[in-house]
Amino acid sequence: MLIRDPLYFHRTTLAETLLANFKSGIFHALTLFAPRRMGKTQFLLNDVAPLAEAQGFSVFYHSFMDSDNDFRASLQLFSENKNNKVKGWFSQIKGISIAGSGVELDKQTAAEPISQIIARLADEKKPTLLLLDEIQELARGVNNSNVVGSLRTGLDLYRDKIKVIFTGSSTNDLRVMFNNGKAPFFHFSHQIDFPPLGRDFSDFLADIYQQRTEVFIDKTALYQIFLRLNQTPMYLRQIIERMIINPALTLEQATEIQLTQSGTGADYHKVWQALTALDRQLLLAVAQGETALYSERNRHELASRLGVAEVKTSSIQGSVRKLENRELLTRDTKNKQSINESAFKTWILDQSVSQN
Repeated sequence: MLIRDPLYFHRTTLAETLLANFKSGIFHALTLFAPRRMGKTQFLLNDVAPLAEAQGFSVFYHSFMDSDNDFRASLQLFSENKNNKVKGWFSQIKGISIAGSGVELDKQTAAEPISQIIARLADEKKPTLLLLDEIQELARGVNNSNVVGSLRTGLDLYRDKIKVIFTGSSTNDLRVMFNNGKAPFFHFSHQIDFPPLGRDFSDFLADIYQQRTEVFIDKTALYQIFLRLNQTPMYLRQIIERMIINPALTLEQATEIQLTQSGTGADYHKVWQALTALDRQLLLAVAQGETALYSERNRHELASRLGVAEVKTSSIQGSVRKLENRELLTRDTKNKQSINESAFKTWILDQSVSQN
């Protein structure tokens, strides 16, 4: 049984919309994309899964960031455990790691093909919803081609009974999976950007804080801090948690603690120092909202900042490619560049302010 989280902000409307589109046949597979720590996993577990089960789906969750959990074996056991699916699978979630280098899944040469397991699931009366978290890790595993191909085959053959939500935080690897004409999942999934939370979320946390402590909190100030944290839900709720535990903390003090403990400081300074001057200026431009990196205007601005006569388009292309490969830069489904780590973006902007 899942314990209710009083600080969790439900996205029921979004979950209802996605499931309604599945049930109406508008799509059978979709990919939710957002940078790390934006709440994709919590949305799957706390909003989509319970609602889907209530609407008659059998629900299976798997995180490809968890290298200790074999996908094929987990799916096979799920297909054999029909009476306690959701409860059984939530109890086996061991935790989500924050970094991965590509899980290797093709370990059992005599294992039952994934397409066959999916066929067995499709024979059930209930439709099945697969929640496959951080799917780009599957693309990274060099020995996973058979797994990927078999998964695509099963999902293709039984799309009327088997629905799937993928999530991902690396556009490079997602493009390999879904936009490469030679890849098994080419154009298989409808891709959408996972919408960030807004002021309704920060107001919700402010109300919880005031209920628990009977102390007023400035909702406008809290929302501005949320924007400074790049609308990262985990960071804002950690601020509120600290203030509930220690009511003597002011909002400003709790925020400074959070900024210090969110991976800022020495780690980001080390990353920054390893970059070229052009790399840094491109990251700063993206962090400040620049969307036309290759425009003549931006190239003139970069040249001015770098103290050089000209910055060529080819130089920007090479730098962007390197930053994407290092997962410092990412892109949304509209091909817009963004910083892939929200705390790093905050650090970049703070450094820029302190140096001016």
